[in-house]
Amino acid sequence: MVRLISAFEVPADEDAAFIASWEQARDLLGQREGATLPVLHRALRPDVALRFVSVARVESPKAWRQAIGDAELPGGTMPFKAHSGLYEVVHEDGMLEDPGGVILINPFEVPAGDEQRFLAGWDAARELLASQRGYLGTRLHRSLAAASFRFVNIARWSSPLMFSRAVQRPEFQDAAAALSFASHPALYQAIRD
Repeated sequence: MVRLISAFEVPADEDAAFIASWEQARDLLGQREGATLPVLHRALRPDVALRFVSVARVESPKAWRQAIGDAELPGGTMPFKAHSGLYEVVHEDGMLEDPGGVILINPFEVPAGDEQRFLAGWDAARELLASQRGYLGTRLHRSLAAASFRFVNIARWSSPLMFSRAVQRPEFQDAAAALSFASHPALYQAIRD
């Protein structure tokens, strides 16, 4: 099982149009074999560049290619920039599927050849966060092919306050500074599933 992760750049005044297009695509994909219905997340803040992120489980890359071969899908005609890719899970811990709390989604731009350095730095930062009050779990994804973001981290926290407290700790600030890859972290809530 792999995951399709799509991060969308949507202006704040275009939410309704984007959600309608996303729901149309979701409904069509729901009729295809090999994919589960995606979950749509919206950023808590309107000034986030990647305001919406959709995550779906897909049986395999081949099943995904077959599912998107439908001309009725609006994906190619949506007027919103998308950063999509198929991903495998490379680390998972905790209680990600439980309801409640907030979801941190953090896509990382990692150049080819820097994977091991990224993974070592990410794991050091994750260990610090995992020991903090409010941390519920995380799942790190690695793209299976060329994608805007080589890695995407999805974590669950009990609240925005607990996440904020954890990332303000000096030891985490040091670990994050050592992780010198461009990233796009934001807190989200699931709005459609």
